[in-house]
Amino acid sequence: MSERERLAAATGGASEASAKSSMLAEMYRPPFELMSRLPWDLAREEGREKEKWLLVNIQDPSIFDCQVLNRDLWKDPGVKDTVREHFIFLQYTKDDPRGAPYLQYYFHGYDVSDNYPHIAIVDPRTGEQVKVWSGPPVVKPADFLMQLHEFLDRYSLKHNARNPVPRRKAEKEKSIDAMTEEEMMELAMRESLGQAAPPRRIEDPDELTRSVEDVKGKGRAVEEEEDVGMEEAETVSHAEEEEEDTAASRFRSIPSDRPHTEPPADPSTTTRIQFRHPSGRVIRRFALSDPVRRIYEWLKNDPPLKEKAGVAFELNSLGQNLIEQLDTSIQDAGLKNGTVMIQYLED
Repeated sequence: MSERERLAAATGGASEASAKSSMLAEMYRPPFELMSRLPWDLAREEGREKEKWLLVNIQDPSIFDCQVLNRDLWKDPGVKDTVREHFIFLQYTKDDPRGAPYLQYYFHGYDVSDNYPHIAIVDPRTGEQVKVWSGPPVVKPADFLMQLHEFLDRYSLKHNARNPVPRRKAEKEKSIDAMTEEEMMELAMRESLGQAAPPRRIEDPDELTRSVEDVKGKGRAVEEEEDVGMEEAETVSHAEEEEEDTAASRFRSIPSDRPHTEPPADPSTTTRIQFRHPSGRVIRRFALSDPVRRIYEWLKNDPPLKEKAGVAFELNSLGQNLIEQLDTSIQDAGLKNGTVMIQYLED
C-alpha cells in the first residue's frame, strides 16, 4: 500500500478529499501573477504612462464559464506573454469596489448572466471601450490570441496613430411611433406581465469599424487621408525609395511555384496563423521552424482571392512588415498563433 493510500485509510478518505479540493482550487485560481491590483482610475493612469491597453475581465463567481477563463484562457502561455507585453490586465468580480467605475460606465448589464464571460479592451487615454467579448461561448485560447494579435495590428497607442473608428452605428431600440402593431402588442403584453424587454447582446465596438472592402493596419483603414500640400505629398526621401526598392526586389525573388502542404497538428512543432484579407480571413497551419519565406511562397502560389493572382502584396503583423524577416523562423518572428494582415499593392 502506498503512503497516499495509507493516509487515506487512516483519515477515512478525508486526505483524498482535501487533495482533490486543493487541486480544483489551483486549477481555477485567478491569474494573480498576471493581474494588476490597481483600482480602475489608477489603472488608467498607469496605462497612459506605460502606453498599454487596459484588458478587463469581469467575473461572476456563480457562473462556471467565468471560472473556465481562469482554468484555460489566462493560463495559456501565448496569451500570458501577449498580455504582459501589451496590456494592463484587470480582473474584478462584479461586486469588487475597485471595478465599480467600469461597471457604471461600460457594463450596465453586469447582473445579466447571458453577458458572461465578459472581457473588454479600453483605451487608457480616452476611456473608450474599443473591443468586447461578452457572453457565451467561452473564447478558446488560440482564437483569443489570434484576435489579440489582430487587434494590436489594427490599433496603436502611439500619439500620432489614427485608430479604426465605427463606420456604422449600433441599432437602437425602436421608438413607439416606429413600431408595428404586433410589436406594440408584444410590448404591452410584457409590461402587463411585469416583464422587462429581452436583454440585448453586448456588441463588440471593434466589429463596427470593419468593412469588407477595407482591411488594413493601424488607422490606415478608417479615415480619409488628410489633405496635404502638393509639395509634401510628392517629396519622398532617397532612403525611403531605396527601402521600397529593396522590399520590392525581395518580393520578386520569392518563387510562386511552391505549394504549401499543412503539417500534421502538433502543438510543440506547429502553429495556426490567421490571415486577414480584403474579403475575410483564412487560417493555415505551418511548422514553427518554417521560415517566413514559406508564407510568401504559399500566398504567391495559392492566393486566397483568386482574382489577386499575380498581384504584389505586403504582409504585416503587429505593425512590422514581414518582408524584412524572410529567413527568420515563424516562431522567432513572433507569429505563433498570430494574425497576419494581407495588403494588396495595386495601382
